[in-house]
Amino acid sequence: MEENLEGLIRLAYRGWKRRHPDNSHLDEEDLAAFIEGKLSIERADEVRQHIIHCQECSEVLGLSLVAELAMENEPSFALVDSVKDKLGIKVLPALEIFLKLKDKAFELVKASGDILMGQELIPAGVLRSRNIGGFRDEVVILKDFENIRVRVRVENKTNEYFNINIEVKDKQSKTVIRDLRVTLFKEGVELESYLNDAGSVTFEHVILGKYRIDISDLDKNLAAVFIEVRA
Repeated sequence: MEENLEGLIRLAYRGWKRRHPDNSHLDEEDLAAFIEGKLSIERADEVRQHIIHCQECSEVLGLSLVAELAMENEPSFALVDSVKDKLGIKVLPALEIFLKLKDKAFELVKASGDILMGQELIPAGVLRSRNIGGFRDEVVILKDFENIRVRVRVENKTNEYFNINIEVKDKQSKTVIRDLRVTLFKEGVELESYLNDAGSVTFEHVILGKYRIDISDLDKNLAAVFIEVRA
């Protein structure tokens, strides 16, 4: 299993490196050694801090681990959480969702969160490896931030507009967090803003385009969600 894991890490890293040709990210040797526990304590801490704050490297590393584990078991909430715990990933910068809307169906182009299919939580990269990209009525994506888990449900209504539903839960207790401010922006302009006093917020009749959703309490922003839906 260790050889397969190292091979997956190298393959994922090289594909990603071709798309991000700079030297500001971890190299494949550090990634492999980190997973195998072969780094010094100091270097492991440096790598862990980089992963926490670098979405690209965390996605490469997480995908490699989950893909290997998925060969033997279907990914589940517990599996995804255990991988994140192993990596020390508690905070990721943002949730990004890119969808195409065609023939009254969604096609998942890219997502930085985990996709909910039935009761299974599946990382987007694993989903793509299984050639699953089409969703008829809705796409549900979850992502963990520092102390919260954000669920985003994008509902297909017509080929011209869609709905976005946001729910926030405490990551430990799994209880819904209320009285958070959820705000929808387009091109930096605030469109709508609501308190989730009912447990969730829904933005209706959203037209195709690029959007940012901020989730905040009285003191600070807790999460950012970027959604792009195009024809």
